[in-house]
Amino acid sequence: MRILYPIVLLLLMAFLAFPGGVHAQTTQTEFGKNRVQFNKDFAEWSQYESRNFVTYWYGEGRLVGQAVVQMAEHDFYEIQGILEHRMNDKIEIIVYTDITDLKQSNIGSEEAFVNTGGQTKIVGNKMFVFFNGNHNDLRRQVREGVASVYLNAMLFGSNLQEIVQNAVMMNLPEWFKDGLIAYVGEEWSTELDNQMRDAFMSGKYADFESMAEAHPKLAGHALWYYIGQHYGHSTVSNLLYLTRINRSIESGFLYVLGNTYFKTTQGWHTFFKKRYEEEAKAFAKPNGKEIPIKNKKNLPISQLKISPDGLRIAYVTNEIGRQRVWVQELATGERKLVFKLGSRNPIQATDYNYPLLAWSPTNSELAIMYERRDIVKLLRYNILTKEKTTDDMSTQFQRVYSMDYGSPNDLVLSAAVRGQSDLFLYFLLNRQAQRLTTDIWDDLDASFVQVRSQRGILFSSNRPDSLNLPVVLDSVLPIQRFDIFYLNLDSIGFRTA
Repeated sequence: MRILYPIVLLLLMAFLAFPGGVHAQTTQTEFGKNRVQFNKDFAEWSQYESRNFVTYWYGEGRLVGQAVVQMAEHDFYEIQGILEHRMNDKIEIIVYTDITDLKQSNIGSEEAFVNTGGQTKIVGNKMFVFFNGNHNDLRRQVREGVASVYLNAMLFGSNLQEIVQNAVMMNLPEWFKDGLIAYVGEEWSTELDNQMRDAFMSGKYADFESMAEAHPKLAGHALWYYIGQHYGHSTVSNLLYLTRINRSIESGFLYVLGNTYFKTTQGWHTFFKKRYEEEAKAFAKPNGKEIPIKNKKNLPISQLKISPDGLRIAYVTNEIGRQRVWVQELATGERKLVFKLGSRNPIQATDYNYPLLAWSPTNSELAIMYERRDIVKLLRYNILTKEKTTDDMSTQFQRVYSMDYGSPNDLVLSAAVRGQSDLFLYFLLNRQAQRLTTDIWDDLDASFVQVRSQRGILFSSNRPDSLNLPVVLDSVLPIQRFDIFYLNLDSIGFRTA
C-alpha cells in the first residue's frame, strides 16, 4: 500500500489544463486551510500557467512564484532527457514563501509536511516548494519534484493495471528512488561531499549496503553520482529503463554497466575511499583544543557564536523542533539554558533557520531571534543581570536568515521582503530598518566587519557583479554560484572580497 498510495492519488486528483503560454490569474484553492493558521495571506491564491506547469502562489509570494515557473520550464526538458520519459499531464506546483507557511497549510490529502531529509513533498502530480532565501535551493526543490512525479509514472505506470502489476513485481530499495530524485535535483555539491566525507570516514560503514541502510538518500545519491561520473550520464536513463523492463536492479546493472550490482558498489566504495584519503593528506589538523559540549543525543547544532572577548559561546540545539539556546563559559565548561521554544515533532519538517544568535560588541548582551505564530521576534538577554526583553520585528520581514551586531544599537540583517532576500540595517532604539540592497539576487550570511575606520558587511550572494543596482526578475534567473562580497557602509558601494 505504501507504494500504491501516491500513484492512486495521481490518478484521482483533478488538475487545471489551459492553453499554452504563461499567464497569471486568481483562483480559490484549499491549499491554505488548516486547523492552525496565523496569517490571512492564504485567503486568495493566484496562478501562472505555462506549457508544462500550473504554478500557484499567494499573498506577497508573486516573485517567488514567477521564479519557480521560469526555473521549472528552464529545466524541464533536461530532466526529460535524463529520465527519457514523457507525460501529457501538467505538473502543479504550490509555492510557499517559507517553511512556516508550508507547515500551516493543508496540502492535498495530508495535513503534515513529512520530514524526508529535505526532499520535495509530492502528492500525486502536485509538488510543494518553499523559499529559504536561496534560489539555487529552490531550483533543487523544483527539479526533485519534477523528477519524483516522472519517476512515479515511469516506474509504476500510468493506469491502474500497470500500477498493480509493477508494484507487485518491483520492490525497489529506498536508496534507489530517493537517491535518483536527489541526483536529478542536484548532481553533487560541496555540502553533499562534506556529508559524505563525514559518513564515509567515520568508520561506521564497511560497504554500500550498511551506509544505505543508515543514510539511504545520501548513499543512493552518491551511487548515482558515481555511475554518472564513471559510466556517463546517458547510462542513468538506460539503467532506469532496463530496471523497469526486467523488474530487477541486478539485471539493469549487469546489462547497462557490464558489472554486477555488487561489483559496482565495490567500485563506489573504492572511488570515495581514495578521494577522501587523498584529501586528508593535504589537510593539516587545526591548532587548539576541542571544546567539550554536552550533547549525548548528538543533536544538530544549528547556530554557534563566540563572544567578542572569547570567554563564552552560545549555541542552539534542535531536537526535531524542540529548540534550546545555551550559553557556556569556556574557562569552566559551565553552561546555562537561556531560551527554549517548541516541542519535538517527528512528522513535520524541522526548521533549522531559527533561532538566530548574535553577540553585542559589549560582550554583555546576546540577541536571540526566533519565530512564534508566524511573527519574527527579537529577544535580548543580558548576561550580567539575566534580564530579558522581547520585541516584535517589523511585519515586512517574511523571514530573517542571518543577523549580526554592527554596534550596540544596530543589527545587520539578511531577510526576505516580498520574496527577495536583501540586506538591512535594523536600529534597536527606534525599531526601524534601512534597506541596503533591492534586487533579485540572494544576499545571505551577513556579518559586520570593521577595516581600520571603515564599517562594512561581508555577505554571500549569487549576484554576477559588484554593482549595487536595482534588478527585477525578468528573463534572468538568480541561479548563479555564490561568492563573498563586501558592502562598505560608509560609501554604500560593493567590491568583491
